Amino acid sequence: MVIGTFQKICKAARPMKPAFTVITLPAARMRPWWLWPNVLSLDAPVVALVWQAAFAHVLAVELDWMQRGLLAVCVWLAYCGDRLLDARRLPAGPVDSARHAFARDHARPLAAAWCVGLALAVVMALQMSAREMLAGTGLLAAVAGYFVLHHARMFRAEAGQWKEPMAGAVFAGGTLFFVALNGQLTAPFILVAMAWAGLCVMNCLTIAGWDRQQDAAMEQPSMARRWMGMERALSWMALGLAALALGVAALEARWLVLSLAVTASALALLELARRPELFSAKARRVGADVILLTPLLVFL
Repeated sequence: MVIGTFQKICKAARPMKPAFTVITLPAARMRPWWLWPNVLSLDAPVVALVWQAAFAHVLAVELDWMQRGLLAVCVWLAYCGDRLLDARRLPAGPVDSARHAFARDHARPLAAAWCVGLALAVVMALQMSAREMLAGTGLLAAVAGYFVLHHARMFRAEAGQWKEPMAGAVFAGGTLFFVALNGQLTAPFILVAMAWAGLCVMNCLTIAGWDRQQDAAMEQPSMARRWMGMERALSWMALGLAALALGVAALEARWLVLSLAVTASALALLELARRPELFSAKARRVGADVILLTPLLVFL
């Protein structure tokens, strides 16, 4: 009787619902929080603002929120636009570049945001002085020339060999645009500015060296793809930038703190380039930009 009752209970029993349900999240939601500034092209504007403020501090140049805001918006427009254009050449399927994959998968909302940013930049630019607007047309022409050379089929193959130096020089020039217009152009300032531009080029070359395979998949020419021994030259580049920056500080003491920032960034970037196996591909790319925030350490 007991056995019969037990069998009836077993037959009546229904499978229990599992206590935990596994939910598969989209890849975008699984990205770590520290990767989002890079994915959304927000890291470059932050770096630009930090170095603009550092140079302005040394030269005692007063910059208003409009000049800082215009720099941030324009840098974002350049980086986001460049990624949107690069994303058109991405192969179908997974890509080992979170920032380009995001630009490909969210091209329409990013393009809409880009148009809003462009309108905002135009409004802010119209508030500038006639002198700033005139000089700005030259900088705008340089940026436009970069985009034409690196995205037009007839120029990409040749111009791509110089992509990283051109990108670094344009970025550094944009960062110092308002500082140079409103400050005193002295030899020490020009030399430190050259060291900052060289640091930007080194940053671009280091990242391009890691991205050789992705650039090949996107048919994107780069100096790193043509210069296979580039990593060995980064040591000399870092030492040269440090020597230039510290040499200027020896001539004019007020540049010492900023020279130390250039030196620290160059040496840290070199160490990251020499030991890439210590970090994941995503962490390396983020770290290469975080390394450029050294002025925050020396000025605070």
